[in-house]
Amino acid sequence: MTVSNAERAHPPGVLPSAPWVALAWSAVALGLGIGWGAGLLPVGVPTEDGFGSLFVAAGAGAAVAASLVMGGLGVVLSLVVLSGRARWGRAVEFASWAMAGVAFLVFVDGQLLAWLGYTMILPVVGWTVPGLAGAWLEATLRPTHLTVLFFALGVLVWGVAALYRRRAVGGACPRCGRDGHWTPRVEARVRERARRTGVVAVTAGSAVALVYPVLRLPWLFGIPMGMDPEVFEEMTRTGEHIVVGVGLGSAALAGVALMSGLVLRWGVRLPWWTLGLAGSRVPVSLAVVPATVVSLALLAMGRSWLVMLGEADPTRWSDPNTFALLSMGVWGVALAVATVAYAVRRRSECGRCGRGLAESGTAPVGLGEEAAAMER
Repeated sequence: MTVSNAERAHPPGVLPSAPWVALAWSAVALGLGIGWGAGLLPVGVPTEDGFGSLFVAAGAGAAVAASLVMGGLGVVLSLVVLSGRARWGRAVEFASWAMAGVAFLVFVDGQLLAWLGYTMILPVVGWTVPGLAGAWLEATLRPTHLTVLFFALGVLVWGVAALYRRRAVGGACPRCGRDGHWTPRVEARVRERARRTGVVAVTAGSAVALVYPVLRLPWLFGIPMGMDPEVFEEMTRTGEHIVVGVGLGSAALAGVALMSGLVLRWGVRLPWWTLGLAGSRVPVSLAVVPATVVSLALLAMGRSWLVMLGEADPTRWSDPNTFALLSMGVWGVALAVATVAYAVRRRSECGRCGRGLAESGTAPVGLGEEAAAMER
């Protein structure tokens, strides 16, 4: 295979933007730690009552230390990458994955999913629930919430940095991840495995995801699923909590429907009911970016409930709502796997390294059909 001019200018493994973005994020994290420690900024973590936040027990000082360490280490890692020190490749890759993991486990909690859920239902039910829009805006601008959003961004930034560093160490193309062992037949096998993996992940994720709406949608008909009858009766007096609960359950159903697009034909080409857009190609990023964010939020909700249950009455383990919220972590894993499978399956010919095949115009075909097409 010939090497393109673009590949000579940016050899496999070099992606100039990734370390610069990581450096910028790390500098802000370092600045937050300094600002929190010096009292120049309000500490952006809950210290008395949090949605599964570790800092309720650890205290604000732990948040200051964590932000300082992550910011400082991130700056050093980014500068090492920018310096081109290849011999540190594996260590930097491992440290980048660790940065993403620590940012998630330490700073990202269940309020991220709660915020996403309310953001989805606000345009629909906001006008029926007085004060909901104002409460959403207030919650969005709260320092503790802005911190969660910032470190959730950090998870994504360092995840991407680690992925591209892995490609650099392996000598693969930084854009598509294919290496010198690529062949059309290998591509066909990879696409088929991705298709099968995606189907399994979407099926499992959909089954788990239905637990929450099963507990919320019956509220619309006066059935107190997962709720003490007396508490439910109190909620029905105003109806606001019922509307919000049903809205969040409906949002979960919408999430299941959208997740199915990761394996169905309409996830590649827009269906007939998208007026004026039917048959248009669905941009890969249009599916991958939101699905990645939602999977991160679902995983954070599962993690948060594990933390809260560790501090609560053991009898809460038998509460069906506990099971529903814990299961969101499983849903998050399934959605993440399905998202990766979708991205791999839809990889087309790379404009940088020239490897790859043209993207199929419909849902993925079987290995035999695709291999036969490549043999022509």
